[in-house]
Amino acid sequence: MGGYVEKVLDVDLTKGDVAVVDLDWDVAMKFIGGRGYAAKLLFDLLRPGIDPLSEENVLIFMTGPLTGTRAPASGRFVVSSKSPLTNTIFDSHCGGSWGPELKRAGFDGIIVRGRSPHPVYLLINNGKAEIRDASKIWGLETDATVDGIKRDAGLDDVKVCCIGPAGENQVRIACIISDKHRAAGRGGLGAVMGSKNLKAVAVKGSGEVKVANPRAFNEEVKRTLEVLRGNPITGDSLGRYGTAFLVHLMNKAGVLPSYNFTRGFFDRAEDVCGERITETMLVKRVACYGCPIACARLIKYKFGGEEVVSSGPEYESVWALGPNCGISDINIIARANDLCNKLGIDTISMGNTISFLMECCEKGLLKGLGEVDFKLKFGDPNALLKVIVDTAYKRGLGKLTSEGVSRAAKIVGAEDIAAHVKGLELPAYDPRSAKGMALAYATSNRGGCHLRAYVVMSEILGVPRYVDPLSYEGKAELVKRLQDVSAVIDSLVMCKYTMLALFSTLAYEPTHYARLLTTATGFYVDEEEFCKIGERIYNLERLFNIREGFNRSHDTLPLRFLREPLREGPAKGELVDLAKLLDAYYMVRGWNYDGVPMDKKLYQLDLEPLYTGPKLQVAIDERYLKDGLSIAEACYRGGAEILEVGTPLIKSAGLEAVKEFRRRFPYATIVADLKTFDTGWLEVELAAEAGADVVTVLGATDDYTIKDAVGAARKYNVKIMCDLINVPDPLTRAKEVERLGCDIVCVHMGISVQMRERDVTKKMMMLEEIVRSVKVPVAVAGGVRLEHINDLVKCGCKIIIVGSAITRSSNPEEATRRFITTIRGAYEGLRGS
Repeated sequence: MGGYVEKVLDVDLTKGDVAVVDLDWDVAMKFIGGRGYAAKLLFDLLRPGIDPLSEENVLIFMTGPLTGTRAPASGRFVVSSKSPLTNTIFDSHCGGSWGPELKRAGFDGIIVRGRSPHPVYLLINNGKAEIRDASKIWGLETDATVDGIKRDAGLDDVKVCCIGPAGENQVRIACIISDKHRAAGRGGLGAVMGSKNLKAVAVKGSGEVKVANPRAFNEEVKRTLEVLRGNPITGDSLGRYGTAFLVHLMNKAGVLPSYNFTRGFFDRAEDVCGERITETMLVKRVACYGCPIACARLIKYKFGGEEVVSSGPEYESVWALGPNCGISDINIIARANDLCNKLGIDTISMGNTISFLMECCEKGLLKGLGEVDFKLKFGDPNALLKVIVDTAYKRGLGKLTSEGVSRAAKIVGAEDIAAHVKGLELPAYDPRSAKGMALAYATSNRGGCHLRAYVVMSEILGVPRYVDPLSYEGKAELVKRLQDVSAVIDSLVMCKYTMLALFSTLAYEPTHYARLLTTATGFYVDEEEFCKIGERIYNLERLFNIREGFNRSHDTLPLRFLREPLREGPAKGELVDLAKLLDAYYMVRGWNYDGVPMDKKLYQLDLEPLYTGPKLQVAIDERYLKDGLSIAEACYRGGAEILEVGTPLIKSAGLEAVKEFRRRFPYATIVADLKTFDTGWLEVELAAEAGADVVTVLGATDDYTIKDAVGAARKYNVKIMCDLINVPDPLTRAKEVERLGCDIVCVHMGISVQMRERDVTKKMMMLEEIVRSVKVPVAVAGGVRLEHINDLVKCGCKIIIVGSAITRSSNPEEATRRFITTIRGAYEGLRGS
């Protein structure tokens, strides 16, 4: 197997232990590496509800199978953890040369657990690792930290990623800096590193990263390089002007936010664009390991009467520290960017939080806080620079900004104007001007992020094809597809700027990426499998967040974008109709109305649902298809995943009812209640072809019919539910139909409102005995009401079928929710007792 070095370093800072463990091949096959591999580790290692800044949290540094190879733009690595800023699963990405160096040192990744009792750094040198004292470098800025480690380790060419004072002080927007100026910027993972008293990870390696098929791999590298070099963006604009070449394009399209997202353009954009930086400040272009694009800059800026050489600000940093704060002096922006790098602060979160407070101050919302010793206002360079430094050390107003914009907004009482999703500050694209970007922000698993699905490349840049940024049509499909493909690119790990050249259609086909992966590793991954792996990663991250308490209510945008239309520019008057986008997106994703991945979708992806207790099945016993679909829609919104096309509906509308249910609810489990009594094979075949997942047969029929039905079910990959209604001896027949191959046994209780309590008790005892006597799941139906749920769950039923108590209620959606809540509550209570 190529691409991997097959070892992971496992570091326990509490115990001071360092161990080398084998790469988990099962995880690698399903989740690749980088973001995907780390997500699986975090899902398995972290219990729900931990404090991200406690020693229970885990910090993971992970490379991918392409890191350190000849694949273009593959010099990246991933840092993953539970974020102290968002409380979501989080992965932050970084370029430079540290990732390839880790691979050459003999490790695919590092797992960091616990907390050191004193400051330390980790030194890795060609397969050997040691935890070393960092007391002499604790408190230093990032550039001085790198120099100090080189002296301490006696290695001039060691590669270092580290935190600055912001990370040490556990600032929630602290980042991790590599190569002095490359940042794993987002999510506050620098604070996690600081909470562990881990100042840095220094790496020296001289090994080789081998690929499975060198000749084929080199051919794919050659083809990919030709495409990248021949593309006008990756082969020219990005290298010539840096990522800030986007300033003019986004401004012209009305997508560039300014003054804390109150406007969609900046009237002095020409002063801060990539062209201006190149003309007036550029010292030289800088490339990450193996990258033909070379979009990074080494610049010379003026500050305090002197010229300072530093890394140039990227597009997002230019915007966050410039237009969004009303600042057009590129030297001030460069200084602010330099400070953030040295102190270890995420530029996007920093600029966003400052611009929010500038608006608050101008509106008089900061009075009485007792923390403001100067006036904040848009366009004030001194305020910008002062707040950045104060944030790193949590002094003055910095105590507030160190918490990030979401927490700051709650303290100030101005949540409506705080630009974030799930606590992560938004980047440089106004969602009112690009509806795909709006949906991408809202549904990002790590919060307000443009890189989970960089839809503006199609909506604004026209890559690989142009789509109308103000249209809602087709955006759910585009966002979902791009999220899935991006998840694997993040796991390879490759730079996403390559996407600007390597897609040919709006299907975002990962042809080049799949071929590089296949030839590097030796296991065949076609485009379909590539996208399935990405979908698996995205759904696993979603499950992590759901386990942490996230739901549909968190897939939202700041109220500013839902209520305040843009007042001028190309997108004048635009808002975001998010509900329209979300409903379509959840349907495409195979998630229920609340944004929870449905069991059927998870099983397709070889993932397990979080909830494994009894399920609700709603019996839609209507006469007319239109009425049945309307009720089913309400039940689906209420959370029902199993929808039964009842016998009356099938007799009225035929199997067209099943087809229509399948079309409307593609990832629900559709039960065709045929109550088959004869011609078992044919009826099951017809139902399966119509889209049923489960077909009912009557237990009162003969064994041959049941065997026939089971045979058809195996051929068409559906399940047989045997309904024991009117069977004289349900217990005996349940055992018999199980032996005949039925997948589910349905016990019809026939509970009526008039039934005496002792008769209900007798039926419950019979049900309990059937559950004990068979291994297949037992369903229960017949007059089930809310007050019966606790007893039915105690009996061990796996499926609780409810009809009129939901479908005849005044509000089927709410009734469905009540039943599901009661079922889950009873199950959790039973587990806890």
